[in-house]
Amino acid sequence: MKFLYFSVFFLLSVCSFGQTSNFLKFEQRVIDLGNVKKGAVIDTVFVFTNISDEKIQIDIVDACECTDLEWTEDEILPGEKGEIYVRFNSAEKEIEEEISVDITLLNNDPKTGGPVLDGVSYTYKFVN
Repeated sequence: MKFLYFSVFFLLSVCSFGQTSNFLKFEQRVIDLGNVKKGAVIDTVFVFTNISDEKIQIDIVDACECTDLEWTEDEILPGEKGEIYVRFNSAEKEIEEEISVDITLLNNDPKTGGPVLDGVSYTYKFVN
C-alpha cells in the first residue's frame, strides 16, 4: 500500500514538474542570488498572489538541506498576497546549481483531484 501511495505521489510530482498552478502567480519564479562566496548565507523572498476564486493555504514547502524556509501559514483569500521566505546557506555546496522550491497547497486540483503542486527556484554563482 505504501508503494502505491508513493507511486501516485511520485507520478503527480513528475507530471506537474515545471508547470504552474492556476492558484499562484509569482512576481518572480526564478530569483538569481548573484555572486555568492562559499559559506555565505543569503536571504530572499518569493511573493505570490492567489489568482484562484477560492481561499488557499500552503501545506508544505520543501527544498534541499541548504535551504531554510518559512511561508504564509494563514489562509490567503482570492487576490491577496503571500510570501515564501528563503535562507540559503552555501557552506555545504560545492557547485553552482538551480535550487528548486516545491510547494504543496491544502487545496485540491480540480483537474487531478490531488493536491495543488507548484514550484519556484533560485540560482547563484560562486566567487572567491
